[in-house]
Amino acid sequence: MKRVGMKKPLLYKVYKTLRRGWRRMTPEARKSVQAFVASQKTAHGYMNAGGHPDAYYQQFGEVLETVFSPVRLLTTKPHLTVQESRGKDTVYGWFFRFLEAELSVEGLGFRVENLGLIAPSVMTTNAVCCILAVAHQTGTSPDAAQVEWLHQRQDETGGFRATEQAPIPDLLSTAVALFTLRLIGAEVREATPFIQAHWLDNGGFAPTLYDDYSDVEYVFYGLLALGSSIK
Repeated sequence: MKRVGMKKPLLYKVYKTLRRGWRRMTPEARKSVQAFVASQKTAHGYMNAGGHPDAYYQQFGEVLETVFSPVRLLTTKPHLTVQESRGKDTVYGWFFRFLEAELSVEGLGFRVENLGLIAPSVMTTNAVCCILAVAHQTGTSPDAAQVEWLHQRQDETGGFRATEQAPIPDLLSTAVALFTLRLIGAEVREATPFIQAHWLDNGGFAPTLYDDYSDVEYVFYGLLALGSSIK
């Protein structure tokens, strides 16, 4: 067993990148984004796209509140997980268990050799990014074929597609791909115009250029993408 945590935990790097994306915006833009996020919160918590309080969206709202406040960023332990995926024997379950292991006071062990056993049933940008990020965090060289596959998902707009068959790039895939490629020190093409094109007048970020709605999850991805696209 190899003790994780040799490097700064991945979630701290996510927070730092979100904060960098936030600071990259003009003061007027930050006010607009913050106002949109505030509009998504009710007395019962943050809402999903359907307008109902939702525990999944609550975690994104709380992370964004922390990003907006430097004091909270220094004093809050990072937390972002998907409860329904954590215990499953999938790439995502494996990935979220790793995130918890990095932050564990006991320093939960993580078998680096599992990197060669975990493979997505379907190649997706998110799943490949999970594998590459953990490889980096555990000091394992990233798989060159997976890095090349990820590079191939970026099109001429700068955005990344979720799969080889996806018709258009989307903001979620773009955010996690940019973050991961920066994390492992791989080359990344310019994507700022693509990200900016998804920023809506109401302060939120749209999932794709065909959408005109947003929620706190996509504000998270918008800021992560902005923070990751800085050269």
